[in-house]
Amino acid sequence: MKQLKKELDLVIENMRMFMVEMQNSQPPMVFQHTMENDSRHFIHRQWQLPDEYIYFLQHYAVEGVTWSTGDYINLWIYSADDLLRGQDGYQFNSVTNEVIEDWPQHYLVIASDEGDPYCLDLARGDTAIFTAQHGMGSWDFSLAYDNLVMFLESVLIPPNFEEEIAEDFPLHYFALYITGTGNDKVRTLLLLKKRLSCDYVQAKKSLENVPFLIYKGIEATAQQIEQELKAIGADYEKRQISLAEFLQS
Repeated sequence: MKQLKKELDLVIENMRMFMVEMQNSQPPMVFQHTMENDSRHFIHRQWQLPDEYIYFLQHYAVEGVTWSTGDYINLWIYSADDLLRGQDGYQFNSVTNEVIEDWPQHYLVIASDEGDPYCLDLARGDTAIFTAQHGMGSWDFSLAYDNLVMFLESVLIPPNFEEEIAEDFPLHYFALYITGTGNDKVRTLLLLKKRLSCDYVQAKKSLENVPFLIYKGIEATAQQIEQELKAIGADYEKRQISLAEFLQS
């Protein structure tokens, strides 16, 4: 559990930094060390939750924050105060005050994306995350993530980049800049032509305005381009950037 807490602390901090950088102001995300007493007592009375999920609820409290990165259109991850109303329309109907019969009652909705629920199976006792599409006539759940940390990390993956990131690859982003002609100007120009898909004139003009951004993206590709730059003796700078910087045009 100690290692899980460290992993949760790290991913929550990354989420917080993402919101700060994207909004350039005090974000509507608040992190607290303990849940409000009313919420804590209610949650313990209502559900038997995995310890790591309780720890997450104790440290993640949000207002007005949704995630539109990766596969998500508008993902709302519930805080402790949102958890009960998050079950509305899935476990129960608040209008008729009735339990919804076709919902598996051991499934707890912890997040939803435009109506698609992301759930814990409380009968398992772990934090594997299951999801299903809404509006299909019946619920057909499948495993989405092996654990809570993987699910939270998924909101930090930029759109259309999931297939480029290996399962256990750290989510690090880099920018590479050409800072000079290097040992062989012609080979540097040829590399620019290749990477920018441009002609010789455009490549030469780019090289006259250094530092010039040649790549911005995931670490694996940055490493490949860095090897090419080293091979031709180009002058370059490599800088790690945040996800927010990567997403900015």
